[in-house]
Amino acid sequence: MSNEVKWVYASQVTLEDSGASAASDVFLAADDTTLASGNHSDFPLADFVLHADFGGTPTNGAVRLYRRDLNIDGTADAPVPSATYSNTYMGTFTIPASTTAFYSMTEVPLTKDCQFYIENATGQNLSAGWDLKVTPKTYGPTA
Repeated sequence: MSNEVKWVYASQVTLEDSGASAASDVFLAADDTTLASGNHSDFPLADFVLHADFGGTPTNGAVRLYRRDLNIDGTADAPVPSATYSNTYMGTFTIPASTTAFYSMTEVPLTKDCQFYIENATGQNLSAGWDLKVTPKTYGPTA
C-alpha cells in the first residue's frame, strides 16, 4: 500500500564494545563512540540492545540507561550522569533472574549530539565485556 508510514532505520552503532566490570550501583560510560548527526542520520529515536553478564543472579533486576547531551551551547556539555545528577534517565533494561542475555529498549529519544551511560542496579557485579548497541530510527513513507 502507498501513503502509509513505516519505520526507517539507520545503521546500527556500537556505543560500547567491551565495557569494564562494575559493582552494583555504579555508573559506566558507553564511550567507544558518541551519537551525532553523522551516525544517527538526525533520526529522533533509537532502539538499544544491551548484552551483559553478571557475577551472580541479579536480585534487583535493573540496568538503567542515561543520556548525556553534548555540545549543547557551543562546546559545553551537560553534566555526567551520576547518583546526584540523573535527570537524563531514558529507561530501564529489565533484567530477569538470569546471568547472560540480550536486553532491549525501544523508542529512546535522541538529541543532535549525545553520549550514553548505564547504571548497574542489579545487586550483582556486571562482568567485563558488556556491550551496548543502538539502531537509530524514524518514520518514513512507504513506497
